[in-house]
Amino acid sequence: MTTTTAQNAAPVPERGPADIHASALAQGGLQAGRLLRRWSRSPIVFVQALVFPVCLLLVFRLVFGTTVAASSGGDSLNRFLPLATLVGTVFGGVGSGASLIRERQSGLLDRFRAMPVHRSSLLIGRLEAELARALLTALAFLAVGYALGFRADGDAGAAALPLFLAVPLLLGAGFAAVVCAVAAYARSVAALSGLSMLFTLMLFFNTGFAPVDSYPGALRPLVRALPMSCGADAMRGLVDSGAVRTPLLGVVAWTAVLVGVFGVVAVRGLSGPARHDST
Repeated sequence: MTTTTAQNAAPVPERGPADIHASALAQGGLQAGRLLRRWSRSPIVFVQALVFPVCLLLVFRLVFGTTVAASSGGDSLNRFLPLATLVGTVFGGVGSGASLIRERQSGLLDRFRAMPVHRSSLLIGRLEAELARALLTALAFLAVGYALGFRADGDAGAAALPLFLAVPLLLGAGFAAVVCAVAAYARSVAALSGLSMLFTLMLFFNTGFAPVDSYPGALRPLVRALPMSCGADAMRGLVDSGAVRTPLLGVVAWTAVLVGVFGVVAVRGLSGPARHDST
């Protein structure tokens, strides 16, 4: 009796949703490792993520420290350290966005598209790398803050520091999705200048830079609802016994919206058909 090859061949098991998601996460982890190794050799990401915000923190401390302490009755570091940490997280994402544009111009992303990789793994890897970078940045700022005299004086004390560090990680993921969405379609690094201007405006237009009462009355609800304000208020409340629940919920909501909206745009741009960009 003869049998055909097709009859003897073992059936190929179908991959379920869980297997597909696990594959995307595994491939994203490989992408994250590649990006972190590359960023470790990139001075742009280092300067934008750490050097500039640390200098900003020192300037705020030296120039505005006395004024803030006199007006608020508290240590100015409790206001400036959360803001500087958030700035380091956001501006570092712009540097990584520039590296994404260069990878696309060099044809590296086209080669990834030709490989059997999950379409969302490129974005997952970048978000994982951004979270790792944001955590290192936040830890560095916390160390600088403690050297300058910062202490967690809230009701929870040092136990609030893990959640304190989680806030910039959440917002970092949200802003990383925005940067990736822009970089996935931008034709040159200069296209990120618009994002840099927006982030610079956000630096001075939030409750971390100045109390909400210092803004015009009509703008106060808007300023209070901005993502940088939510993050700064939540971080300050954690170490200063202030309000935490409302700003922290704002951080979670902003992160979900930014990742949900711009993440889809970024995935489509990163996994779309190859195209030749002008340099």
